[in-house]
Amino acid sequence: MTEPKFTTLRTRAPRTPLWSTLWLLLAIPLTAFAKQDHNETPLELSGYSLSESYQVEDDQPINFESPILKQLVYRIRNTSPRSRAKYSKFSEATTWRDMLSQTEDFRFWTFDRPARLTKIEKHAFKQVTSDDEIKGVYICHCESMPHVNDESTAPPQKLIVLSRTAPKALPVNTDIDQPIRISGFLYSRVLEADGPRLVFIADRIQWYPQEKTDKISANQVELSQLGFDLALIDSIRQNNARPLIGQDAEAFFQMLAALNRFTGTPADLFKEPTEALSFSDIFSGSPEHFGDAVHLQGVIRSCSNVSIPHQDIQDRLEISQYYQLMIFPDLGGAKIIIRGKDGSELDYQRFPITVCCTELPKGMTAQDVERKQCTVDGYFFRFWKYQSARTDSAESSGQLSPLVIAKQPVLVGTTSNVLDRGLLFFVLGIVALIIFLITYFRFVDRNQKPTVENILENLPEKIDISGIDG
Repeated sequence: MTEPKFTTLRTRAPRTPLWSTLWLLLAIPLTAFAKQDHNETPLELSGYSLSESYQVEDDQPINFESPILKQLVYRIRNTSPRSRAKYSKFSEATTWRDMLSQTEDFRFWTFDRPARLTKIEKHAFKQVTSDDEIKGVYICHCESMPHVNDESTAPPQKLIVLSRTAPKALPVNTDIDQPIRISGFLYSRVLEADGPRLVFIADRIQWYPQEKTDKISANQVELSQLGFDLALIDSIRQNNARPLIGQDAEAFFQMLAALNRFTGTPADLFKEPTEALSFSDIFSGSPEHFGDAVHLQGVIRSCSNVSIPHQDIQDRLEISQYYQLMIFPDLGGAKIIIRGKDGSELDYQRFPITVCCTELPKGMTAQDVERKQCTVDGYFFRFWKYQSARTDSAESSGQLSPLVIAKQPVLVGTTSNVLDRGLLFFVLGIVALIIFLITYFRFVDRNQKPTVENILENLPEKIDISGIDG
């Protein structure tokens, strides 16, 4: 089997112009400068100019049919985490008070802030056609979290976030209290009965639950606490059983970075290890298990070191490489049958599991861990498909493999190793016994003082230990 590589994730990052780099280095000073001289650079990501930003009126009800609002929803969908992180540098020093009192100065700027989500409502656009890809938004009611430059006694600011998507695990039209993060454009300020509210436009809200629910396992909460955005589970689910593509990159690298932040031993990864899935559990209901904890055991067939070429991932998620292992679990003589949509079948007595981990056991290289028995505690990402010699010969569309992301594999002693050691001790015992007997009989013969000629004639030519494989 050809070792799969995550080549689809290794797209070359676009070259960053020199002037963009210089703006990033001067991000905080530019914030104050932009407020005075209306520098247009901070709002470039929105696609609108400074003069166009003045077409949006503040202190008015939200006009959901506004062409500018709809265009910004499309625009934010097409931005990358890299570009949003870059342009949010300009707004780092901006306080909630500044945004509220001088909304026009920061309109269409990109902001990245934590918040509390209190309710989600769904709104459908009235003027849509069959060609429109986006037919509405989720209205997310939120409260601001304290910002570094805000007064410590300042009350939370009520916010409205218009998001193209919302986590499927969160209820709609129900009061909730969930920690989230907003990454999007500041659009306007509206007046409500209880005061003014800032309106943001985002592609999605980032979700970091802190408590177990009927839809969130305790182990998923632990993954969230390590910095993984659980809202990404929805995109993972959509791409299940497909080759890895660019849309998987953010979720894949975020989960890898979350496990990289874990500082304990692999055995301490799960506070509730009894909830961890087994190999058979993954196959019994994979659509329900994305992002769930997994405990696996098998033999490492291959291990390779993969460098992450994306500078954005290295800087933003602080991870530059990972190890990719192909592991074969012990199926106990059982077979796994994969049925294709065309009715074709492939059966396996050995089935590969792909494990991506951030480190190997201390002092070991990729070659050192190959052909070793191991256990893995990690998180189930999804099934992915790649080409292999087996699927090529069967003219199949590709090999399916569960993809698990972990901190590191733990090497364990195997049954074969125990048997080998036992056999070695047995052989050594037999040899020691024979040497003892030879020595004993020589001693006895010497006491009887036979002639040297008789001893030489009576000794066998060799000692045959039959039935023992050395």
